[in-house]
Amino acid sequence: MNFYDAFMGPLESKALGRLRKALITPITGTVLEIGAGTGVNLQYYQDVKLTITDKELSPNLLKSLEKNNAPIVSVACDVGMLPFEDETFDFIVSTLVFCSVEDVQRGLSELHRVLKKGGRFIFIEHVLPAEQPSRLIFDAVTPVWSRLAGGCHLNCDFIASVKESAMVLDEVEYAMGTKFVAGTATKP
Repeated sequence: MNFYDAFMGPLESKALGRLRKALITPITGTVLEIGAGTGVNLQYYQDVKLTITDKELSPNLLKSLEKNNAPIVSVACDVGMLPFEDETFDFIVSTLVFCSVEDVQRGLSELHRVLKKGGRFIFIEHVLPAEQPSRLIFDAVTPVWSRLAGGCHLNCDFIASVKESAMVLDEVEYAMGTKFVAGTATKP
């Protein structure tokens, strides 16, 4: 097991694994997963045509792909410039990605572009908590954490970003207080 998966293990068992299973397992059709990371979501896909992306396809992700029996297309690219035709995917999945995206609106615009009309964007992100003292702590540690964790910002307001995008927010669920948010948005 790699460091990231070991670090995330307690969060997976406490809330994230349940959210992943609930949101990802029911989806079908053509699916794009952005920021596939170490491949944690692969176990939840069933009967889909899956394309995964990440800025760099990590050795851990490539190992996960080798273990998976289903054909999966993998592409190294940035969410701000997706190399896919307009309206290609039925679903787009993003888990713990947008905290490190420099231009969130550009990324959401690209997702909107490649999502089919009526297609759904499935997400799980960590966000700036509503409750104190967590909110103060997240704000205080973000500058240092961002340098240590590949540009990850603990204090993003992802829901506000989705509401500003061209997608329509369908459902939202908070987990671990308000530290994580999961939900769906639809391309009208």
